[in-house]
Amino acid sequence: MPKSNLNRRQFIRLNTTALAGAAIAPAAITGEKQGAFSGTNDGNQNRSPGFYRFAMGDLQITVINDGFFHLSEITPSGMKPTETLAINAIEGSRQEYFASRLLNSDDPRIPISPVLIESGDRKILVDSGWSMPGASDTAGRLGSSLEMLGIARESIDVVIVTHAHPDHVGLANPATGAPFYTNAEVVITETELKFWTGDAAAWIAWIPIVLKSLDEHLRVIKAGDEVVSGIRSIPSHGHTPGHICLGIEAGGRELLLTGDAIVNIHTTFEHPDWHNFFDIEREQAGQTRRKILDRAATDEMLILGYHLPFPGLGYALRDGDAYRWYPAGATLVS
Repeated sequence: MPKSNLNRRQFIRLNTTALAGAAIAPAAITGEKQGAFSGTNDGNQNRSPGFYRFAMGDLQITVINDGFFHLSEITPSGMKPTETLAINAIEGSRQEYFASRLLNSDDPRIPISPVLIESGDRKILVDSGWSMPGASDTAGRLGSSLEMLGIARESIDVVIVTHAHPDHVGLANPATGAPFYTNAEVVITETELKFWTGDAAAWIAWIPIVLKSLDEHLRVIKAGDEVVSGIRSIPSHGHTPGHICLGIEAGGRELLLTGDAIVNIHTTFEHPDWHNFFDIEREQAGQTRRKILDRAATDEMLILGYHLPFPGLGYALRDGDAYRWYPAGATLVS
Protein backbone atom coordinates (compact mmCIF):
# COMPACT_ATOMS: atom_id res chain seq x y z
CA MET A 1 0.00 0.00 0.00
CA PRO A 2 1.41 3.46 -0.88
CA LYS A 3 2.56 5.54 2.01
CA SER A 4 0.35 8.34 3.26
CA ASN A 5 1.40 11.96 2.98
CA LEU A 6 1.72 12.29 6.77
CA ASN A 7 4.25 10.48 8.90
CA ARG A 8 3.72 9.14 12.40
CA ARG A 9 5.19 12.15 14.17
CA GLN A 10 3.06 14.56 12.17
CA PHE A 11 -0.09 12.63 13.02
CA ILE A 12 0.66 12.69 16.73
CA ARG A 13 1.21 16.45 16.52
CA LEU A 14 -1.94 17.05 14.49
CA ASN A 15 -4.20 14.92 16.62
CA THR A 16 -2.88 16.39 19.86
CA THR A 17 -3.13 19.98 18.66
CA ALA A 18 -6.45 19.79 16.89
CA LEU A 19 -8.35 18.06 19.67
CA ALA A 20 -6.72 19.65 22.71
CA GLY A 21 -9.44 20.08 25.26
CA ALA A 22 -11.98 18.05 23.29
CA ALA A 23 -14.72 16.43 25.31
CA ILE A 24 -17.49 14.13 24.24
CA ALA A 25 -20.83 14.30 26.01
CA PRO A 26 -22.65 10.99 25.69
CA ALA A 27 -25.95 12.41 26.84
CA ALA A 28 -28.99 10.92 25.14
CA ILE A 29 -31.34 13.14 23.23
CA THR A 30 -35.03 12.76 23.88
CA GLY A 31 -38.05 14.98 24.02
CA GLU A 32 -39.30 17.62 21.60
CA LYS A 33 -37.74 17.61 18.17
CA GLN A 34 -37.07 20.43 15.76
CA GLY A 35 -40.10 22.68 15.91
CA ALA A 36 -42.39 20.70 13.64
CA PHE A 37 -42.23 17.52 15.71
CA SER A 38 -43.55 16.59 19.10
CA GLY A 39 -43.49 13.57 21.34
CA THR A 40 -40.59 11.47 22.56
CA ASN A 41 -38.36 8.79 21.15
CA ASP A 42 -38.51 5.51 23.02
CA GLY A 43 -36.05 2.66 22.76
CA ASN A 44 -32.29 2.55 22.96
CA GLN A 45 -31.97 2.29 19.18
CA ASN A 46 -32.95 5.95 18.94
CA ARG A 47 -30.59 7.30 21.59
CA SER A 48 -27.42 9.06 20.41
CA PRO A 49 -24.51 11.07 21.80
CA GLY A 50 -25.55 14.69 22.13
CA PHE A 51 -22.50 16.74 21.25
CA TYR A 52 -18.72 16.83 20.82
CA ARG A 53 -16.95 20.05 21.77
CA PHE A 54 -13.37 21.18 21.16
CA ALA A 55 -11.36 24.39 21.09
CA MET A 56 -9.55 25.75 18.09
CA GLY A 57 -7.65 28.92 18.92
CA ASP A 58 -10.20 31.39 20.28
CA LEU A 59 -13.07 29.42 18.80
CA GLN A 60 -15.27 26.94 20.62
CA ILE A 61 -16.62 24.39 18.17
CA THR A 62 -19.44 22.00 19.01
CA VAL A 63 -20.57 19.18 16.74
CA ILE A 64 -24.24 18.62 17.52
CA ASN A 65 -26.10 15.38 16.90
CA ASP A 66 -29.39 16.00 15.09
CA GLY A 67 -30.08 12.27 15.01
CA PHE A 68 -29.96 10.14 11.86
CA PHE A 69 -32.03 8.81 9.04
CA HIS A 70 -31.93 5.49 7.26
CA LEU A 71 -30.68 5.55 3.69
CA SER A 72 -33.71 3.49 2.68
CA GLU A 73 -35.95 6.42 3.63
CA ILE A 74 -34.69 8.45 0.67
CA THR A 75 -33.77 5.64 -1.76
CA PRO A 76 -35.97 5.30 -4.86
CA SER A 77 -38.12 2.23 -5.14
CA GLY A 78 -36.37 -0.68 -6.81
CA MET A 79 -32.87 0.45 -5.82
CA LYS A 80 -30.86 -1.05 -2.97
CA PRO A 81 -29.84 1.73 -0.55
CA THR A 82 -26.10 1.09 -0.80
CA GLU A 83 -26.30 1.23 -4.60
CA THR A 84 -27.00 4.95 -4.31
CA LEU A 85 -23.41 5.44 -3.09
CA ALA A 86 -21.91 4.18 -6.36
CA ILE A 87 -24.45 4.11 -9.14
CA ASN A 88 -21.85 4.13 -11.95
CA ALA A 89 -19.73 1.30 -10.50
CA ILE A 90 -19.74 -2.13 -12.14
CA GLU A 91 -22.22 -4.27 -10.22
CA GLY A 92 -19.86 -7.16 -9.36
CA SER A 93 -17.03 -4.82 -8.33
CA ARG A 94 -19.41 -2.72 -6.30
CA GLN A 95 -20.75 -5.70 -4.38
CA GLU A 96 -17.23 -7.00 -3.72
CA TYR A 97 -16.11 -3.56 -2.54
CA PHE A 98 -19.11 -3.08 -0.26
CA ALA A 99 -18.54 -6.50 1.32
CA SER A 100 -14.85 -5.74 1.90
CA ARG A 101 -15.80 -2.53 3.74
CA LEU A 102 -18.74 -4.11 5.60
CA LEU A 103 -21.09 -1.87 3.63
CA ASN A 104 -23.52 -4.72 3.15
CA SER A 105 -26.32 -3.45 5.34
CA ASP A 106 -29.63 -3.09 3.58
CA ASP A 107 -30.40 -0.01 5.65
CA PRO A 108 -27.35 1.99 6.79
CA ARG A 109 -27.82 4.90 9.15
CA ILE A 110 -26.80 8.38 7.99
CA PRO A 111 -25.80 10.70 10.88
CA ILE A 112 -26.76 14.38 10.79
CA SER A 113 -24.30 16.70 12.53
CA PRO A 114 -24.77 20.48 12.45
CA VAL A 115 -21.91 22.54 13.89
CA LEU A 116 -22.02 25.44 16.34
CA ILE A 117 -19.10 27.88 16.27
CA GLU A 118 -18.78 30.30 19.17
CA SER A 119 -16.48 33.28 18.69
CA GLY A 120 -16.59 35.71 21.57
CA ASP A 121 -20.27 36.42 22.11
CA ARG A 122 -21.24 35.40 18.55
CA LYS A 123 -22.90 32.08 17.81
CA ILE A 124 -22.71 30.71 14.28
CA LEU A 125 -24.62 27.58 13.26
CA VAL A 126 -23.50 25.67 10.17
CA ASP A 127 -26.52 23.87 8.70
CA SER A 128 -29.58 23.34 10.83
CA GLY A 129 -30.67 19.74 10.67
CA TRP A 130 -33.88 18.22 9.39
CA SER A 131 -37.43 19.36 10.04
CA MET A 132 -39.09 18.36 6.77
CA PRO A 133 -42.69 17.18 7.12
CA GLY A 134 -42.84 13.41 7.19
CA ALA A 135 -39.13 13.16 7.97
CA SER A 136 -37.48 10.27 9.73
CA ASP A 137 -38.64 9.55 13.26
CA THR A 138 -34.99 9.54 14.33
CA ALA A 139 -33.99 12.91 12.83
CA GLY A 140 -34.77 16.52 13.69
CA ARG A 141 -33.35 16.73 17.23
CA LEU A 142 -31.30 19.91 16.95
CA GLY A 143 -33.73 21.95 19.04
CA SER A 144 -33.47 19.44 21.89
CA SER A 145 -29.68 19.30 21.56
CA LEU A 146 -29.34 23.08 21.75
CA GLU A 147 -31.60 23.10 24.79
CA MET A 148 -29.40 20.46 26.42
CA LEU A 149 -26.41 22.75 25.77
CA GLY A 150 -28.25 25.67 27.37
CA ILE A 151 -28.42 27.58 24.09
CA ALA A 152 -31.63 29.31 23.04
CA ARG A 153 -32.31 29.30 19.33
CA GLU A 154 -32.96 33.05 19.46
CA SER A 155 -29.35 33.52 20.63
CA ILE A 156 -27.96 32.23 17.30
CA ASP A 157 -26.53 35.15 15.30
CA VAL A 158 -25.78 33.49 11.96
CA VAL A 159 -26.92 30.29 10.25
CA ILE A 160 -24.76 29.24 7.29
CA VAL A 161 -26.40 26.96 4.73
CA THR A 162 -23.93 24.76 2.84
CA HIS A 163 -26.80 23.75 0.57
CA ALA A 164 -30.56 23.48 0.79
CA HIS A 165 -31.28 19.77 0.90
CA PRO A 166 -33.98 18.89 3.46
CA ASP A 167 -31.56 17.59 6.12
CA HIS A 168 -29.65 20.89 6.15
CA VAL A 169 -32.40 23.53 6.28
CA GLY A 170 -34.32 23.03 9.52
CA LEU A 171 -34.80 26.78 9.51
CA ALA A 172 -38.53 27.29 9.95
CA ASN A 173 -41.66 25.54 11.09
CA PRO A 174 -43.00 23.99 7.86
CA ALA A 175 -46.56 24.20 9.16
CA THR A 176 -46.50 27.94 9.92
CA GLY A 177 -43.40 29.29 8.18
CA ALA A 178 -42.24 30.84 11.46
CA PRO A 179 -38.43 30.94 11.65
CA PHE A 180 -36.73 28.95 14.40
CA TYR A 181 -33.76 31.33 14.61
CA THR A 182 -35.58 34.61 14.96
CA ASN A 183 -32.52 36.82 15.43
CA ALA A 184 -30.18 35.13 12.96
CA GLU A 185 -29.22 36.09 9.46
CA VAL A 186 -29.28 33.08 7.17
CA VAL A 187 -26.36 32.92 4.74
CA ILE A 188 -26.77 31.10 1.43
CA THR A 189 -25.09 31.35 -1.96
CA GLU A 190 -26.80 33.20 -4.77
CA THR A 191 -26.67 30.13 -7.01
CA GLU A 192 -28.17 27.85 -4.36
CA LEU A 193 -31.02 30.24 -3.58
CA LYS A 194 -31.81 30.74 -7.25
CA PHE A 195 -31.89 26.99 -7.87
CA TRP A 196 -34.16 26.09 -4.96
CA THR A 197 -36.62 28.94 -5.54
CA GLY A 198 -36.81 28.28 -9.28
CA ASP A 199 -38.77 25.84 -11.39
CA ALA A 200 -35.99 23.23 -11.42
CA ALA A 201 -36.53 22.44 -7.74
CA ALA A 202 -40.32 22.18 -7.79
CA TRP A 203 -40.00 18.46 -6.96
CA ILE A 204 -39.35 19.39 -3.31
CA ALA A 205 -42.01 22.05 -2.76
CA TRP A 206 -41.25 22.49 0.94
CA ILE A 207 -37.74 23.91 0.46
CA PRO A 208 -38.69 27.02 -1.58
CA ILE A 209 -41.52 27.69 0.86
CA VAL A 210 -39.08 27.77 3.77
CA LEU A 211 -36.49 29.86 1.94
CA LYS A 212 -39.03 32.38 0.73
CA SER A 213 -40.46 32.67 4.26
CA LEU A 214 -36.98 33.71 5.44
CA ASP A 215 -36.57 36.47 2.88
CA GLU A 216 -35.90 39.25 5.41
CA HIS A 217 -33.37 37.06 7.23
CA LEU A 218 -31.34 36.05 4.16
CA ARG A 219 -27.85 37.28 3.31
CA VAL A 220 -26.89 36.13 -0.16
CA ILE A 221 -23.21 35.56 -0.95
CA LYS A 222 -21.11 34.26 -3.81
CA ALA A 223 -19.16 31.04 -3.37
CA GLY A 224 -15.68 32.00 -2.24
CA ASP A 225 -16.79 34.97 -0.14
CA GLU A 226 -15.82 35.33 3.49
CA VAL A 227 -18.96 34.62 5.52
CA VAL A 228 -17.76 36.06 8.82
CA SER A 229 -14.26 36.88 9.98
CA GLY A 230 -12.16 33.71 9.86
CA ILE A 231 -14.78 31.62 8.03
CA ARG A 232 -14.59 31.50 4.24
CA SER A 233 -16.92 29.74 1.84
CA ILE A 234 -15.27 27.31 -0.57
CA PRO A 235 -16.92 26.72 -3.95
CA SER A 236 -17.85 23.04 -4.18
CA HIS A 237 -20.80 22.72 -6.53
CA GLY A 238 -21.91 19.38 -7.84
CA HIS A 239 -23.91 17.88 -5.02
CA THR A 240 -26.14 20.91 -5.60
CA PRO A 241 -25.50 23.81 -7.99
CA GLY A 242 -24.56 26.28 -5.24
CA HIS A 243 -23.04 23.97 -2.62
CA ILE A 244 -20.22 25.36 -0.48
CA CYS A 245 -17.77 23.92 1.99
CA LEU A 246 -16.34 26.14 4.72
CA GLY A 247 -12.74 26.79 5.67
CA ILE A 248 -11.92 28.00 9.18
CA GLU A 249 -8.54 29.26 10.30
CA ALA A 250 -7.83 29.63 14.02
CA GLY A 251 -5.04 28.81 16.44
CA GLY A 252 -2.63 28.08 13.61
CA ARG A 253 -4.86 25.27 12.27
CA GLU A 254 -7.30 24.84 9.41
CA LEU A 255 -10.66 23.12 9.66
CA LEU A 256 -12.70 22.05 6.63
CA LEU A 257 -16.47 21.66 7.00
CA THR A 258 -17.45 19.55 4.02
CA GLY A 259 -21.23 19.77 3.91
CA ASP A 260 -22.22 17.01 1.48
CA ALA A 261 -19.18 17.26 -0.78
CA ILE A 262 -17.93 14.30 1.26
CA VAL A 263 -20.57 11.91 2.61
CA ASN A 264 -19.02 8.50 3.24
CA ILE A 265 -15.75 7.44 4.86
CA HIS A 266 -15.24 4.68 2.29
CA THR A 267 -16.66 5.40 -1.15
CA THR A 268 -16.05 9.15 -1.12
CA PHE A 269 -12.37 8.83 -0.19
CA GLU A 270 -11.41 5.60 -1.94
CA HIS A 271 -13.50 6.06 -5.10
CA PRO A 272 -14.17 9.81 -5.45
CA ASP A 273 -15.22 9.28 -9.10
CA TRP A 274 -18.06 6.96 -8.17
CA HIS A 275 -21.34 8.80 -8.56
CA ASN A 276 -23.66 9.36 -5.64
CA PHE A 277 -27.28 9.13 -6.70
CA PHE A 278 -28.16 12.24 -4.69
CA ASP A 279 -25.60 14.49 -6.40
CA ILE A 280 -27.46 16.74 -8.81
CA GLU A 281 -24.45 17.33 -11.10
CA ARG A 282 -22.69 13.98 -10.77
CA GLU A 283 -19.63 14.44 -12.97
CA GLN A 284 -18.98 17.82 -11.40
CA ALA A 285 -19.47 16.37 -7.91
CA GLY A 286 -16.73 13.81 -8.58
CA GLN A 287 -14.35 16.52 -9.74
CA THR A 288 -15.20 18.57 -6.66
CA ARG A 289 -14.53 15.63 -4.33
CA ARG A 290 -11.07 15.16 -5.78
CA LYS A 291 -10.31 18.86 -5.52
CA ILE A 292 -11.52 19.09 -1.92
CA LEU A 293 -9.69 15.93 -0.83
CA ASP A 294 -6.49 17.04 -2.55
CA ARG A 295 -6.59 20.36 -0.73
CA ALA A 296 -7.38 18.71 2.61
CA ALA A 297 -4.54 16.21 2.21
CA THR A 298 -2.01 18.75 0.95
CA ASP A 299 -2.76 21.33 3.65
CA GLU A 300 -3.21 18.72 6.42
CA MET A 301 -6.63 20.15 7.18
CA LEU A 302 -8.79 18.71 9.92
CA ILE A 303 -12.02 17.57 8.25
CA LEU A 304 -15.45 17.77 9.82
CA GLY A 305 -18.06 15.82 7.82
CA TYR A 306 -21.79 16.41 8.26
CA HIS A 307 -22.72 12.79 7.48
CA LEU A 308 -19.58 10.98 8.63
CA PRO A 309 -19.67 8.76 11.76
CA PHE A 310 -20.22 11.07 14.72
CA PRO A 311 -18.49 13.39 15.44
CA GLY A 312 -17.09 13.25 11.90
CA LEU A 313 -13.56 14.55 12.60
CA GLY A 314 -10.52 13.25 10.77
CA TYR A 315 -8.03 13.65 7.95
CA ALA A 316 -7.66 12.71 4.29
CA LEU A 317 -4.56 10.65 3.49
CA ARG A 318 -3.35 10.07 -0.04
CA ASP A 319 -3.42 6.43 -1.04
CA GLY A 320 -2.27 5.85 -4.62
CA ASP A 321 -4.55 7.89 -6.89
CA ALA A 322 -7.25 8.13 -4.21
CA TYR A 323 -7.48 8.76 -0.45
CA ARG A 324 -8.16 7.15 2.91
CA TRP A 325 -10.09 8.43 5.90
CA TYR A 326 -8.18 8.69 9.18
CA PRO A 327 -10.27 9.52 12.27
CA ALA A 328 -8.84 12.31 14.42
CA GLY A 329 -7.52 11.19 17.77
CA ALA A 330 -7.09 7.57 16.72
CA THR A 331 -4.13 5.71 18.21
CA LEU A 332 -1.31 5.08 15.77
CA VAL A 333 0.13 1.60 15.56
CA SER A 334 3.85 1.26 14.79
